Amino acid sequence: MTTPKSVQPGQSVTAESAMSTTEQTASIDAGIQGALGRKLRESYEEVVRETVPDKFLQLLDQLKKSEKDKAGES
Repeated sequence: MTTPKSVQPGQSVTAESAMSTTEQTASIDAGIQGALGRKLRESYEEVVRETVPDKFLQLLDQLKKSEKDKAGES
């Protein structure tokens, strides 16, 4: 995809206007795509296993309470 060197305020660039009709889309070999997928799943699995910090849990509880209070006022 070709990107203009500069876009002035008020201008917009759409995907259709930025792409040349002769450009081909990139593709990834199935083996590479599978390996990338496995590595990403492994990485995200570690993050999912982490415990949520107490401060975040407190903030979520405050948000839930605030939403309940607002719903009760309606």
